[in-house]
Amino acid sequence: MSRKNTPVIELNTTLATLRQIDFKSGQIFHGKGFLRFHDLPRIDAEIKSRYPEYDNLTQGVHWELSTWIDEISQHQQDYRIQLQLSTSYPLECQRCLQAFVDQLQFTSQFILLPTQEDVDLFPLDNDAEDALLMSHQFDLIELFEDELLLNLPLIPKHAEGLCELDHIFISDIRIDIEGVQISQDDQKERKTAFAALKKLKFDA
Repeated sequence: MSRKNTPVIELNTTLATLRQIDFKSGQIFHGKGFLRFHDLPRIDAEIKSRYPEYDNLTQGVHWELSTWIDEISQHQQDYRIQLQLSTSYPLECQRCLQAFVDQLQFTSQFILLPTQEDVDLFPLDNDAEDALLMSHQFDLIELFEDELLLNLPLIPKHAEGLCELDHIFISDIRIDIEGVQISQDDQKERKTAFAALKKLKFDA
């Protein structure tokens, strides 16, 4: 197996272009850029539902994408995509229930297949790559959103030692470190998620 030597086309990073990439053309693409959360509809809605005042206009996702063709035989070629995403994403710690910003970075690889049937039959136990349907108007914005949502931690937590360690919350009941429930009169007003986020300093 060898990679086909084909000229590389640099992707135009406008939203309209990224929503209609012609992967059926056989061209090889490379591109990288930054997308605001505001420009990713599902991500924008997800964050706003949890943190209505979060700054989705300046914060977002850095991305880099490369494609190539593997020549399997004289009559078979496999078209592949590699996608790298990195972002600072607002989450709620499941230990202390306070808002924090998690630094996420990951790489995903895909093979593009000609029919939906081929995609459906692609082995689920292939850990190296996933299958996608090849298209003349492939929507990279949807792919970016899919991968970001799939790679969010199932149980987000602060790094060790950064939670409030004098108590935990269980179903909104505050428990001290000795397991004694704290009365409502003794509880301080919980910070809002956005108030906690405002104190965090991080780069987009």
